[in-house]
This record gives sequence, structure tokens and C-alpha cells, in this order.
Amino acid sequence: MNAFKTIDNLDTNQQTVVFVNKNTKDQILQELKLNAPFFEATKNEVQLLDLNGKKCFLVGLEDVTELGKLKNIAKKFSYTNRKKFDTDNTTVIFSENLNSKQIKHLIIGLLEGTYEIKTSSNDFTHPFWNEEVEISLYQANSNENLTQIAEQAQAIVEGKFLGMDLLNLPPNQKNSEILAEFALEFAESNDFGIQIFDKEKCLELGLTSFLSVNQGSAYEPAFIILEYKPQNFKKTIGIVGKCVTFDTGGISIKPSSNMHYMKSDMGGATTVLGTLLAAKKLNIQQHIIAILPATDNAVDSKAYLPGDVIYSYSGKTIEVINTDAEGRMTMADALAYLNDIYHPDVLIDIATLTGSAVRTFGYKCAALLTVSDDLNEKLSNIGYEVGEKVWRLPLWDEFLEDIKSDVADLKHISLSPLSDVIYAGKFLQQFTNEHPKWLHLDIAGVAFGNNDYSKDKSATGYGVELLTAFLESL
Repeated sequence: MNAFKTIDNLDTNQQTVVFVNKNTKDQILQELKLNAPFFEATKNEVQLLDLNGKKCFLVGLEDVTELGKLKNIAKKFSYTNRKKFDTDNTTVIFSENLNSKQIKHLIIGLLEGTYEIKTSSNDFTHPFWNEEVEISLYQANSNENLTQIAEQAQAIVEGKFLGMDLLNLPPNQKNSEILAEFALEFAESNDFGIQIFDKEKCLELGLTSFLSVNQGSAYEPAFIILEYKPQNFKKTIGIVGKCVTFDTGGISIKPSSNMHYMKSDMGGATTVLGTLLAAKKLNIQQHIIAILPATDNAVDSKAYLPGDVIYSYSGKTIEVINTDAEGRMTMADALAYLNDIYHPDVLIDIATLTGSAVRTFGYKCAALLTVSDDLNEKLSNIGYEVGEKVWRLPLWDEFLEDIKSDVADLKHISLSPLSDVIYAGKFLQQFTNEHPKWLHLDIAGVAFGNNDYSKDKSATGYGVELLTAFLESL
């Protein structure tokens, strides 16, 4: 990335982006000696003017104060105008009455809007990522270290982009074997600890629920464990990210019409990888153990079957009802193993888990299930603040009654056609050993969908900022 620097004296002899709200519009235009009689600083309003022979973009914020909404204004501006920017040094000016958090989210949005899906035919790189371009940051009468704020914003965005790049890859470029190689390189370049268990090791450890999903695969499973351990950490946080690299549904095969979207079924894992990268760059003082149980869910003569009874690492047996509910099978072992071996203070799992979550919340927020009122309040507040919303659903024991089995300890889904988002969470809870600080996030509706980056559905980057801010809050 190019270099950021805070400036005390306004430089109007280079390309300029000005974030303007209604209260400070006249003051800023006067300071820049700009004549813009038709600019009202309404939300998402953009005017491109000439300033001393350089481009000047005026971006209206109206009276918006919410962080997520500010981020989206900057993101929309940046992406929509990405090919209008000159590859030149740029000054970014912020209204005087914006606080540091608001500025940070404007910068996050400005950088998020530079994203491009990597394809053989698209070699466009936003000028902001040109190493020869310097970005100067200015706010009148401010004592804020805008450079530090921008570097924090960049760390979050780089984490998001890592996850988005992986999620957008076609499935033949990210099977479990390829992902294991990527994880090794990722760990080495960021000084993370890493272990990867192959099929033989998984069998030895008893990770048989995870292995059942891999039975039909042409690729070796990879039970990936990544560890970020700063010297003076405060808490140990365990995170499991669903890592089904492609989901056909298995024997309970999905309809073909939307199956090409199933490259997105490792959205939990890509969110975790992006969060790890952001945490390292931000020097977050938490010890993070992340497990990504990587496999695809394929149709094959050896694939696991509806009606099978599967053993799990926890010792509980599981009756398979529908092989398309494979994510919870992989994550059950990962949660039980992580909790058993590492004893985390907080235990999290995150997954593109159920269509039920989409039917419940659409594409507006993630489903949150937790046994902790404190974690619910903390994560809900953070999600609302940063624009990555979550909403809590119940974990009542009545739901457990519906997943009890005649031939095993548990059925992995209920026979009820309703509330699978809750049943999935209730099922996973049984593998947490009653951990008092466990939370489950179903991001099926928000990790992958329609957005400005693509003609069709693609990765959104949801969850990296949410989890990063959550880790910082602990």
C-alpha cells in the first residue's frame, strides 16, 4: 500500500477528496476557495471540480454520523469513481466536526471501494494501491494522528480483502489440499503457529465426524490449526470457521440452479483468516487459536449416507438425516477438539451454515446464538456500530428435544422444516462442553451476495471488522 501521512497545512496542489457534511460545507468550500453553488453535501452526492489544475472530488455526508453508514458512503464513492482517479498523490480532507472513529470508517470505506475481483481479464489496480502514490490526510484544528487511524483502517481492509479473494476463487483453485498449502505459506509470512492434521492423524485423534463429510471427496482432508500468540496476551480466544470448500449437498444433493454459489461455503473460514491477518497487523493482544476443518462435500459411492450413525471426537454419536447439513458435522469435532486441548476463555464459531438464516434475516444481518448475555450485548453493540449487524436467536432446551435420536445421541438436524438456524446452533452447543462464553454466528446471508464488486453474487468481507473490534473490546 502507499504511504499515509498527516498534514497540518492544507496542500491544494494535488488531487483531492473532500468529505463534507452540511454543517461544515460553506467553511470547507471557502477554505479551498472553491465555487460549488449546486453542491448541497447531501448523502452520496459527488461533484468533480478543478482545483489548481488537479481533480477535486466533493463527497456529501449530509448529517450522517453512524459509522457503518459513513463507511458505505465512502465505499460507494470510491468504487463508482475508481477509474476517474489519477495515479497521483492525493489529499483527503475531513470535515472538522468528525471524530476519530468516523474518520476511520470513512477511510475503511474509501479503501474497501478499491476492491477488484481477480480475473484473467481484469488487471485494473486502483491508484490508491500504487506504491508511488502518497495519501495526505487533513482535518482542520485537529490533534488526531490521522496516519495511525488510516493504518488501522488499512489493516482491517487488508484482512477483508484476503478473505474476499479466497471466497471469490473458483472451487478448482481452493480444494482442501490447495488450502493446506496456502495456510502453510500464510502462517510462515505472518509468523503464526500452524498444525495441519491429515486423514491418518484425524483418525488417530478421533475426528470422525469431520472425516465423515470427507468420505466422498477426491481430496485429502486438512484439519488446519493456526495460532496467533502475542507476548503479553490478555485472553485465549478459540475460533472455528466452517471450511467446506465446495458443497454439492452430498447424497442429499442440492438443486443445480444455484450450486455454482457453493464455492462460498467456506465463508466462515475466510472470515477467520482475514481476522487473523487484521489482528496481527493491529497487534491485538489476544491469543487466538483458529481451526479450519477443510474438506468439500461431494457425491460419491463412498460418501456418507442419510441414516448413518457417526462417532465424534466428543464421544457423542450422531445420526445423519440430511448430508447437506455437513457444516455442523465438521464443526462439531473442531469445537470439541479446540475446547478440549486449548481451554479458551471465549469460544466462537462462524459459518455460512443454513439457508434458514437467510430466510430469517435476508441479507441484513447474521444470526447470533450464545449462552452469554454479556457476549450478546457486546457483539450486538459492536455490530450495530460498525455496520455488520447481528441478531440473537434463542437456545431453548425445547429445541434440543427435537434433535434427540432413537439410534444415536443426536440427530444432526431436526425433521421439522422450520427454524434450522436455531437447531444448527443447538446441535453445535452440544459439542462445547457447556462452555459459558460460547457464541455461534451464522453468516449465510451476509458473507456472499449481491454487491457493487460484481455483476452476480460475490464475497462481501462481512465479519472481519466485527470480530476484530470484538477481540479489541475484550
